[in-house]
Amino acid sequence: MSEIVRIGRSERTSSEILSDLDAGRRVIIEVELLGRTMELSIRKRESTYYCDTPMKLMTYENREGMRTCLERYRLAKRGGRGS
Repeated sequence: MSEIVRIGRSERTSSEILSDLDAGRRVIIEVELLGRTMELSIRKRESTYYCDTPMKLMTYENREGMRTCLERYRLAKRGGRGS
């Protein structure tokens, strides 16, 4: 089983989250929505990135697709497009 990293929304940059995924870790991001806390599971298997929400599973075929998701939904802290 992979190591799990738990973070709050916007605690890490998209580059930091992607580095965790590329190292084989699963990242759980806690998000508050409508007064409830939900967990989003971000993971990578082989070359596919996954963002599993309570409502939908989103898949991305490359690193840039996952980065766009993290930034679009403001799951990652601003900045940090370095890697």
